[in-house]
Amino acid sequence: MATAESPPHGPDQGASMSEEQERKKLRNRLSQRAFRRRQAECIRELRNRVNVDQRPDSERVEALQQENSRLRNQLVEVQSKLGRLLATVQLLTDSVATTLDGTDADEAKDSGSEAAIPTKPEFQRRNKARGKRPRSEDHKLPLLDITDITESVETSVLSFRPSVTPDAIDSTVISDPGTLYQQIPNIWSFEYQMGLDPYMDAITASHHSSMMLGKEWIHSNSPFSDHIHVLQCLLKDKFSMMGISPGLQGPIQSLYQPVLMVLSMFNSMTRPDVMAWYAKTRFFHIIELTAWQLYPSIGTFEKLHERYRPTEVQMKNQYPLVIDWIPFPSIRDRLIQLHAANPQIDQIFCDAVTGYVVEALMCDLILGAPTAKVYIRVTDLITAMSSTSPSADRQPGNGVKLPAPDVTSLFRSPEYAAAAFKYLNMDRGASYYKIDPAFFGKYPELYDPTNHMTASGIPLKPDMQTCLTYPKPLNTSTVETYRSFIHFSIDAANSISVIV
Repeated sequence: MATAESPPHGPDQGASMSEEQERKKLRNRLSQRAFRRRQAECIRELRNRVNVDQRPDSERVEALQQENSRLRNQLVEVQSKLGRLLATVQLLTDSVATTLDGTDADEAKDSGSEAAIPTKPEFQRRNKARGKRPRSEDHKLPLLDITDITESVETSVLSFRPSVTPDAIDSTVISDPGTLYQQIPNIWSFEYQMGLDPYMDAITASHHSSMMLGKEWIHSNSPFSDHIHVLQCLLKDKFSMMGISPGLQGPIQSLYQPVLMVLSMFNSMTRPDVMAWYAKTRFFHIIELTAWQLYPSIGTFEKLHERYRPTEVQMKNQYPLVIDWIPFPSIRDRLIQLHAANPQIDQIFCDAVTGYVVEALMCDLILGAPTAKVYIRVTDLITAMSSTSPSADRQPGNGVKLPAPDVTSLFRSPEYAAAAFKYLNMDRGASYYKIDPAFFGKYPELYDPTNHMTASGIPLKPDMQTCLTYPKPLNTSTVETYRSFIHFSIDAANSISVIV
């Protein structure tokens, strides 16, 4: 069978093939151009990503720290609100239980004496027979003398006793298997959120970030403690240059004057309002405490006030240094255990110092007052003594003697305020101080019922009360100022002593 031969290519067929090849080349060129464009866009996007990821480590660390601080503040706020809510629920539960118990007792009592109580018509008939109408005015109680009540009431009743403690809340709420405590154990406790473990985690992370940023200090949740730490390190470096060895036995007399100058400079720079407090109270305990922390020895420890000597909790744990400045051991221990990582630890410290009070008898301070126990804040009298009036510099006893004519004069007259300040021994150290019960009303978890540091009695206070301040966070300029002052003041003191 013969095979069919293909027809020869004509001129039209050759032209069509060349056109097809041209179209194919055009498609290839367009495809390659689109591919190159997509490739360039992809490379450009990758370069942008690389540029974003290659930000300085300091900026990334700072952004993460800010986010961490913001989240921690929100968590602390939520925890505080939940704690108040739990306390309110517990109070309502106790109130309802007490009411129900009282109702049962009243019903039992009423059932036994119901026959002896006259009915309403009978009561009206009795009043009508007397020629009187049953008006409420006929049954008013006589007015009582407030002075007699004040004299008869025991002052122990006025002492602070928290209605709900953390232990009481735990024992009642945790026992319920349906509560959040059973689902996430201790999630809302102070130890879980702000105790020692969170503090150590945060300090470790802050230490790494400070090393990356090349800083000489570690940012913590307590700017106050950061300042103290830097000052102690700078003082140690200077003392080492002077040849003062920490192994020396006995008190180092040359140690206290530099510490005094540095702490005075620190408070003057960062907390000017506090200098009046230190000047009038002559609160030298912090100087002795800092000297012992710099060079712990038998001599420096013996000079340390008993209230400032470290507890076992302080010796075994790391915590914000500002806690050491509180002269109440039980408060220090509870702050370490419950608030070591609290971002508001400096505010708690200032609230505690502002709450230092001294107890007295009202009749010794106010003319004609009853012999009731009262307490006065140290800061209130110092504020009254710091008046801008020309007589503010008078010393107590210059024509003014206690008792004051009234409470207003006690807090508005610098002379009477100074006389009361001197009479209450507020310038003789921490031995005379107690804590305002209002402090434990704000921080009930810090209350220790076994300690007698809470003041009892009636508070005497002015219309407006002020709170001490705390320093702002550290910066490089402040650290350099500290370093320059320490070098200049100590070198100048040594040079002058040599010349003399």
